[in-house]
Amino acid sequence: RPLAPPRAAAMRDGDRLDAPSSASNSSRRVALGGAALATLLATLPTRDAAVAADAGDWSSPGLAAEDPLPDVKYVKTGDGLVYEQVNQGAGEPAKAGDVAVFHWIIRRANGYFIYGSIDCGIGCGNGDPSEYRLGPDGNLIAGLDELLTGMRPGEKRRALVPPALGYVRKGMEPQPPEFGQKRQVEAHANEPLVFEVKLIKTRTAA
Repeated sequence: RPLAPPRAAAMRDGDRLDAPSSASNSSRRVALGGAALATLLATLPTRDAAVAADAGDWSSPGLAAEDPLPDVKYVKTGDGLVYEQVNQGAGEPAKAGDVAVFHWIIRRANGYFIYGSIDCGIGCGNGDPSEYRLGPDGNLIAGLDELLTGMRPGEKRRALVPPALGYVRKGMEPQPPEFGQKRQVEAHANEPLVFEVKLIKTRTAA
């Protein structure tokens, strides 16, 4: 069936992306690029939907967050990962070598839903979280490994992962379970991808 066009992106009041203070053309390009990434993130749903209409619905589910922060600001790391911390977690932060237990949702940068580990209907998992080891010994894509490292249990973050920090080779995790969803991830590996993650807990690797 024909796909509905994605909703137009709109920057919410108070959203900003810190940019270099230099007035050079290069710095302006960095600032404009960062603002564009933040605008893409601003289009995503911030609250749970009970059920996704289907795996290609733009009004797709999000991850619930208790006590969301009143003033969400975007952070851009040195290697190009852009994320927002949605709420505060509690406990010890995740670190390299830990096994992170977390829920995740992946979308294209236009908001098109690909997969979610939560039990949200068609195109989603059965509610079981994923578990992956953090750090160089793990097999997570670099952007998600960086995003999860430093998070505390209960914390939620939403991020735009550039292609260089994404699925740069086959077999990298996380992967959706269904063939069609895997094909979508592979087909759009050269695009920025949006992830929502909620860290449930960490444990020591066996």
